[in-house]
Amino acid sequence: MRVVGVSAVLAVVVAIAFPVGAGATVPPRTCGPLVVAKRNYVIKADQIRCASAMKSAKSYLTSKRKPAGFTCKDFKDSKMTFRCSKGVQVFFAIRR
Repeated sequence: MRVVGVSAVLAVVVAIAFPVGAGATVPPRTCGPLVVAKRNYVIKADQIRCASAMKSAKSYLTSKRKPAGFTCKDFKDSKMTFRCSKGVQVFFAIRR
C-alpha cells in the first residue's frame, strides 16, 4: 500500500515539474505607421508596449539614439530598416 502512495506522489511531482506543452509562438504586434523625413515606416513590436516602441523608433530613425539597454542593427538592401532588441523585447521598422 505504501508503494502505491509513493508512486502517486511521484507522478504528481513529475506532472508539475514537466508541463505538457509550451505556449504558442505569437508574431510581433503591428503598432502602426510612422512618418520620418517624408518616409513611411510600419513599426512592429514584440514583448514591449507599442507606445514605447513608437517613441523609441522615432528617436532611432531621426537621430540613431538607442533606448537604454537595447542593441540596434541597421539593414541595407532590405525592407526592414532596423531592429532593436533587449533580451526578448524587440521592435523594428519596415519601410513602406
